[in-house]
Amino acid sequence: MTGNLRLLNIEPTIFFVRHGEGLRQQVRLTVGNSGEAVSAALTIRAAGVDESLNLDSVGSGETVHEIHVPDLRTPAELTFGLHVAGEPQDERTVAWQPQKHWEIHIVHFSHHDMGYSDMPADLLVEHTGFMDDVLGFCEETAHWPEDTRFRYLVEAAWSLLPFVENRPKEAVERLAHFVRQGQIEIGALYGNQIQELCGHEEMVRLLYPSFRLKRELGIEITSAQHNDIPGFSWGMASTLAGAGIKYFFAALPAWYFVDVHPCWDEEDVLPIHRPGAHRWEGPDGQSVLYWHDPFDEDIWTPTSYQHALRELPGFLRGLEDKGYAYDMVYRPLVSGVRDNSPPTLRFAHIAREWNSHWAYPRLITANPTQFFERFEQRFGDQLQTLRGDLPGTDYPVCATCTPKETGLNRNTHDALVAAEQLATIAALTVDDYQHPRDALDEAYRQVLNYDEHCWGMWSPGGPAQAGCWSEKSGFAYRAAALTHDLTLKAGNRIVDQIELPDEGYTVTVFNPLSWERTDVVRASLRTWQPHGTPMHVVPPENEDEGHRLVLGGAIGRAIVDLPQEVVDNPFELVELDTGRRLPCQIVRTTDPQAAVPWAAEGVATGDMTELVFVAEALPPMGYRTYSIVPCDEWTRYDESAATDGVLENRFFRLEMDPERGVIRSLYDRDLGRELIDAEAPHGFGQLIIRDCGSGEEELGRPRGVSLVQDGPLFSTIQLQAEASCCPRVTVEITLYHTLKRVDFNARILRDSTPTREVFFAFPFQVAEPRFHFEAPNAVIEPIQDQLPGSNTDYHAVQHWAHVGNDDWGVTWSPVDAPMAEFGGLWPGYVSSAHHQARGPGDGHAFLQPGELTRAHIYSLVSYNNFNTNFVNSHACEYLVRYCFTAGAGDWRDAAARHFGWDVANPPLTVWMDGSQQGGSLPTSASFCEVDAANVMVLAFKRAEDGRGHILRLAETDGRETVVTVNLPFLAFQQVLETNLVEEDQRELPGGEHSVTVSIRAFAVTTLRLQ
Repeated sequence: MTGNLRLLNIEPTIFFVRHGEGLRQQVRLTVGNSGEAVSAALTIRAAGVDESLNLDSVGSGETVHEIHVPDLRTPAELTFGLHVAGEPQDERTVAWQPQKHWEIHIVHFSHHDMGYSDMPADLLVEHTGFMDDVLGFCEETAHWPEDTRFRYLVEAAWSLLPFVENRPKEAVERLAHFVRQGQIEIGALYGNQIQELCGHEEMVRLLYPSFRLKRELGIEITSAQHNDIPGFSWGMASTLAGAGIKYFFAALPAWYFVDVHPCWDEEDVLPIHRPGAHRWEGPDGQSVLYWHDPFDEDIWTPTSYQHALRELPGFLRGLEDKGYAYDMVYRPLVSGVRDNSPPTLRFAHIAREWNSHWAYPRLITANPTQFFERFEQRFGDQLQTLRGDLPGTDYPVCATCTPKETGLNRNTHDALVAAEQLATIAALTVDDYQHPRDALDEAYRQVLNYDEHCWGMWSPGGPAQAGCWSEKSGFAYRAAALTHDLTLKAGNRIVDQIELPDEGYTVTVFNPLSWERTDVVRASLRTWQPHGTPMHVVPPENEDEGHRLVLGGAIGRAIVDLPQEVVDNPFELVELDTGRRLPCQIVRTTDPQAAVPWAAEGVATGDMTELVFVAEALPPMGYRTYSIVPCDEWTRYDESAATDGVLENRFFRLEMDPERGVIRSLYDRDLGRELIDAEAPHGFGQLIIRDCGSGEEELGRPRGVSLVQDGPLFSTIQLQAEASCCPRVTVEITLYHTLKRVDFNARILRDSTPTREVFFAFPFQVAEPRFHFEAPNAVIEPIQDQLPGSNTDYHAVQHWAHVGNDDWGVTWSPVDAPMAEFGGLWPGYVSSAHHQARGPGDGHAFLQPGELTRAHIYSLVSYNNFNTNFVNSHACEYLVRYCFTAGAGDWRDAAARHFGWDVANPPLTVWMDGSQQGGSLPTSASFCEVDAANVMVLAFKRAEDGRGHILRLAETDGRETVVTVNLPFLAFQQVLETNLVEEDQRELPGGEHSVTVSIRAFAVTTLRLQ
């Protein structure tokens, strides 16, 4: 061909326009012209296509022309020809591939952090103001085209509750209206919690605030969001599905892993830097659609139509280059680069202008459920199903920067469930007891607030960080105080109803767990007072006086304490319902550094005495009462063989190594085995300080070992030690004469030194070990029950971990410190998003199947090495406590679960003075009996809607089970199985006091009794 025009480039674009009833695709045509400007014709030919277009002016040199060709939906050979005045100039044939009709579902959210951009209290005010703007934007665009109306995702309920609770009714109804219209969606979860740290019931309560809004406002809750956290607990899949949630959007921060390998195997799961989906199946077999978003890499903040036009094609090309399989994508938007960003109307304006130009890509202002329903309909049958945990690399470890408060909130998880249970029972058995629903709701909210993933400000120092942390820590302390108050008041009111025939002091011991147990009871002679001191009326002391108002820690009376002089004189401890005499031990704490709770406070106030005894066969979810009976002389018991270096009972022989400050030997007499690996790199109970930058280790230096308790119930050895950042450490190791249990408690004085990790080593010796541990509503075998290629450096343990083989094993229970490293002391994997000093081994490979070969457990007590958010310097004194035992069988034996839960839920005690005639309760009773050892009660509570009571059961061993539950003090006429958020599902047969139900393996089942 001759002439001046040449086709230099033919570039198909992603853009389509409407043409009549069909579509045409935009093509960018680059033409070279070696002559003068000229008009030309462009012919386009393919099978079924024969068109000619005019190019009105082709200038000299190179020019770019945007043309539109028919939308070819199958591959074809497409020939382009240039002609001038009928003379051919150039021709090129292109192998044409169909271009996707892209749908970009833009989801406007805020990126919630309870902190980071401001202090929590101020953020609640700010988000309330945001919702005023959101409603205004909804109204302004209510009559715009459906795909361009303003829409907004309230990703976490915590930000919305102040609006609902404090704005006028009319404003709340406007909110409900726009939720029903699909312009606002409320996520199912309370917030972006560190899920691995949440308690079992807490995982369920994460859903309660949103579902309360559903119930009260008449709206739907169908999706859940989890932002900015590279990890989530396996039990969450079952929890969401069990509440009817179908979709889980996880904005996982892929940028955390730009310089190291990602948090999962990209071939087996999903490419970390590409959006995608799979089904996530929980331990009980239920599943949700999981959407992965590479958070922060994928957040878009377009400011105008032209801005979007410039950036969107590159984003879509990037998806194509990464092998993205779909023609629709979820694109999160924030108004600016800040956590807790405000709403903006500009995204709706951009979408409206965009869609006026283009048929595709189409910008759709969307909410998650709108996208997921459309996506599932088109692609749901193509998704793979994955099972397993994704242990967090960052946040569970980062939470240990404040070990005192994190441990306190961890303990409150269980204590609050027990308090709610006692309050529910008190309301059933005491006529004038008012169920404290508001106080319980607030306590749960405070617990949830502390477990939210934000600890402080983006700049981790200075007054703002200190103020933020002050509020954060207050969540834990307030939750604990509320729980203590609820427990004391409900427990004392129940005890007020017990028939006590004789004068004298009694102690009632409550078992909050749903199985009979024999356990150690520590009854403090003086009860720490609750925060609430309601006043009550007492009669006049003299004839010329009137009634008086006096305060009391209990309801209608004062808290009863046991006077010191009672235990200074001989007495017997008598079980009232059987008449049995029980051995007991009086423990007076005089050392303010003793490794027991509140030691310094007790010593300072001059009275830190406990009556310690072993209560046998405590009724399930019940109580037993014991009497202090004065006698002429003390009962004599055989002396123990304990020394400063050796403890022995019929179960164990424990020998200390005073030179190293570790336990040298722990011999199990039942099993005939030594439990400690003498060849381990660290001693048993060894305190280890590791420099986060250099990786250098410092071992605790012992300052002395001595026998500090030796009595008829137990013996305790105390070890004093020190290290550079822990100038004083007190370790107390206890053996009980009649319980197969070792207690290891440590009080640590931590100074302000940053960039340090603190560990305790527990190198057990088990041949061919396999680990299992309890996670929130799941039992996990590391590696086996994880998403492929995920973190194996540390795991958050709930009540127990078990390391054993087919014959025997060890159950280890961390009371206060959740993070455990299995098999060795690993380098750690906190990402560069958080760590300041980069230590050796950063980015190392995780363990693969078969590589977990040693039965060693390392407890990560604290980590302080941050460039943002968390606390680098936290000088304080705190307790960490551990218990362990050994036995035949594997983890599925109820003994492992019972042991861990018993340790975390010590029996509760209430003192009384004097007789009580005509009481409605006996001296010993059970309020709930479960006939299957592998089924436990997670919660017993008032129904949220007031219709009866809620009983939540969990199967814990992985066996489908038919279980019968008997509640002798609760009469009911109807039993309904509900979902996890108390929505009725089906009626079940039941008697007046009992119900029988089938529970799937590892399932949580909720029943309404009314």
